[in-house]
Amino acid sequence: MRSFITRDRLIAATVAVLLLVTVFLAGAHHGYDLGYTDGENQANGWWIDKKSHYYESAEVKKKRVNLKHNQI
Repeated sequence: MRSFITRDRLIAATVAVLLLVTVFLAGAHHGYDLGYTDGENQANGWWIDKKSHYYESAEVKKKRVNLKHNQI
């Protein structure tokens, strides 16, 4: 009577499981990189927008002071 779990089947199953784990980890790493890049772009966009808004409002204040309207 032969055993169901042979050395060849055990090796094939191990290789299959390792390939599945490798593919899963590669996909997770790729997804993490995409998410990190997207988050970084959003944060940079927010920071640039905040700074540009700050400088725009400062220029508006300078124009008002120069025009002597609504001096601050």
